[in-house]
Amino acid sequence: MARRIRIIPVIDLMNGSVVHAIEGRREAYKPIEGSVISPSPDPRSVLQGLYMYGFREVYIADLDAIMNRGENTWVLHYAAKQGFNVMADIGRRGIEETDSESIKYVIGTEYINYPYEIERVSGRIVSFDCDDLKTRFSNIRLNASQAIELLTRISVAELIVLDLTRVGSMKGPNFQLISTVRRFYRGKIYIGGGIRGRDDIEELKRFDVDGVLIATAIHRGIILDAYI
Repeated sequence: MARRIRIIPVIDLMNGSVVHAIEGRREAYKPIEGSVISPSPDPRSVLQGLYMYGFREVYIADLDAIMNRGENTWVLHYAAKQGFNVMADIGRRGIEETDSESIKYVIGTEYINYPYEIERVSGRIVSFDCDDLKTRFSNIRLNASQAIELLTRISVAELIVLDLTRVGSMKGPNFQLISTVRRFYRGKIYIGGGIRGRDDIEELKRFDVDGVLIATAIHRGIILDAYI
């Protein structure tokens, strides 16, 4: 039987609303409209819609917390109470948080200093934050091959490969980046950025991917299955 990939919906929060993230340009993010999941950008409505469609996992990026201008912590706990397993990105603050059974904090490379803070992500879910084939750290950009080789020297729990330039773009995944990562890292891996539909997900199976992070294709009704 062919391996199935987990579909993990993404909720990007800004000013208390679910927004449409576009290519990492946060100044351009606006509340979602026309979603098949929810008639409004209220995170409670979006979560209820996702639950109705059978999703039980969700990735929540609290952009207010990430940008140090507030927080939407209540959404994380609301999601957990509704029965979701939550991957939570709350920015650098996540380093200090302790994972629970239902909420696990994602630590982005863009929040840590290279190379002095690499050990701080040991044992955590790490987001490998990239602009095409360059990996973001808080103080530098590195070639992805150099950055992933560095991360393999510590024990990362799970890895999210995220090309921020493709988020919300429907341009397709960055297969070159994924191939580069897989040359060095054989652990549990999730892919985010640009996924258009089932064909992309089928193509990702050759990289032994565990899950994909999707927002736009879900809101447009292209992908509404928890596994493919």
